[in-house]
Amino acid sequence: MSSSTRQIVKCDKAAEFVSALCDGESISPEAAEHIGTCESCQARLKEYGQIGMALRRVASLESPAEARARTWDTRQGTTSSWWEKGWALLVPLPLIAWLYSPTLTHLVGQWWHDPNFSHGFFVPLFALFVLWQDRKKLKAIASAPSWAGLPLVALSLLVLVLGSLGAELFLSRVSLLILLAGLIILFQGWTFFRAVLFPWAFLFLMIPIPAIAFNQITLPLQLLASKVASTVLPWLGVPVLREGNVIVLPAMALEVAEACSGIRSLMSLATLAVIYGYLMERKTSVRVLLALASIPIAVAANSLRVVGTGLLVQYWNPDKAQGFFHEFQGWLVFVTSLAMLYLLHRAFVFSGLSEFFSEQPLHRVTASHALSSASSFRYFWPEGDLQRAAPSSRHPSQPIMKQFGRLRFVLATGLILLTAILLQARGWNEIIPSRLPLSSFPAQLGSWRAKEIPLDKEALDILGPGDFLVRGYRDPNSDLPYVDLFLAYFPSQRTGDTIHSPKHCLPGAGWIPEENDRVTLSLPSHSPFPANRYVVSKAGARKLVLYWFWAHDRGVASEYWAKFYLVKDAIRMNRSDGALVRVMVDMLPGETPDAAQKRLRPFTSAVVPLLDDYIPR
Repeated sequence: MSSSTRQIVKCDKAAEFVSALCDGESISPEAAEHIGTCESCQARLKEYGQIGMALRRVASLESPAEARARTWDTRQGTTSSWWEKGWALLVPLPLIAWLYSPTLTHLVGQWWHDPNFSHGFFVPLFALFVLWQDRKKLKAIASAPSWAGLPLVALSLLVLVLGSLGAELFLSRVSLLILLAGLIILFQGWTFFRAVLFPWAFLFLMIPIPAIAFNQITLPLQLLASKVASTVLPWLGVPVLREGNVIVLPAMALEVAEACSGIRSLMSLATLAVIYGYLMERKTSVRVLLALASIPIAVAANSLRVVGTGLLVQYWNPDKAQGFFHEFQGWLVFVTSLAMLYLLHRAFVFSGLSEFFSEQPLHRVTASHALSSASSFRYFWPEGDLQRAAPSSRHPSQPIMKQFGRLRFVLATGLILLTAILLQARGWNEIIPSRLPLSSFPAQLGSWRAKEIPLDKEALDILGPGDFLVRGYRDPNSDLPYVDLFLAYFPSQRTGDTIHSPKHCLPGAGWIPEENDRVTLSLPSHSPFPANRYVVSKAGARKLVLYWFWAHDRGVASEYWAKFYLVKDAIRMNRSDGALVRVMVDMLPGETPDAAQKRLRPFTSAVVPLLDDYIPR
């Protein structure tokens, strides 16, 4: 080799060759000869090795003993087959499938029937793809079982029991992921779990949001989309009057319903953004930014869809706001969202912002590097450490390790089996008490006489399976306005059908909240209980709204407390029925909320004693 080549190796390429050697890559004979004779390169090799080892310990959160033991196994060439590595996870799989069969069946059914969560089918498939792609890396990780996984297994089964007996689907579904994490840590260790952390965490996207949180998200999205559309449409020559999430156009009124809130495209786009980032981007920080960017992109695209619907109604045909054109517009806007996500990523790359989030790779010390130089080997594993890491009389023997593995397996499988027996013994059929149908609720309460108000099919579809009553009561001997009574009873809430709070429904119908507080209803026929009091307005009219959640002769104002009592009563009584009671009346000119509530007192006093016949105690 020429002197110029040697000079290049000495001065410019030495760091590159040392880095390659630390990563276990092959180098040219000339470079190896140079490194073997150059004290500076040998010092650099030792320094890189020490730094790499320290960083790897910190990144994996392993103790030095764990790192030495794992590296000793690697140096000895002990590789396990997939059966040896995963038998403890595969053997109890049928038992886990039996235990979670009701939960998984309902989950797949919700993916199929609920368009908001139809993306759930793709989530486990992509997680399996990631595991298959990393199969060689996962197989190379030496097993380091940890007893820390056993408490996670116990916790997951406790959460499952709480969710199954307490009629809370979200808890039951999340418990499956906790169980998988616990079993992986119990039988493979923390290092293996960190290696599969991304596909495991990605599985959370397949679990539908709890209804109580879902309703909190959809209403603001509906109002935001209607506000943006009512701001943009006048710029395009379309006069608009907005009432809540209802956009009144000259041709017709458009309601930004729950299906048009954008939650469907938001969930799907966020899932696709994570998949796209994993496949197309190597930097974790940029992947996170792309996932976060999917939220404003989905909201903006949905607002654009509402604006486009308004233009279709105004300048083409009002019928185009429904049917094929409406669905096609939704697909078109979703494709536009994907294009915006792609362009944002390209903008990151071309502008150099992705370099701003550059992540320096860590140089790893592999087994081949450790064996390549005895001098550097002593720097990483001093003689005393080698004696402790090497097999000896103090190192656990293979039979003892197998006994511990069997013990872990027996304990984990035993807990799963006991939970399955407990749930099967309790049974999945809950108690549905007999009661009178709401249609037989008295049409006359004292001097008030009822007027039936039918519910259309769209409203019934939104409310879900249950028994509902909507009536207007009025005293014919008085000039006071009608009092609207709404009763909604759900005989079972185990399948996720929950009560819709009026604070979500009323703004959706165009009513604007003006006042919101909590009052205590002290009625002569019942002990005092809390209720929500709303003052809403629309087109100059004001209404006072009183509503509360009613179950088992108990009234509560908070939907979160109602959920708590639902779980409690489902566990204690094997019942998940409940109801909503809403009383609404027009406010007189200049009337205060306290005065309107006082005017409602005789009517509510007549309604509450009758509730137990239609909403069982």
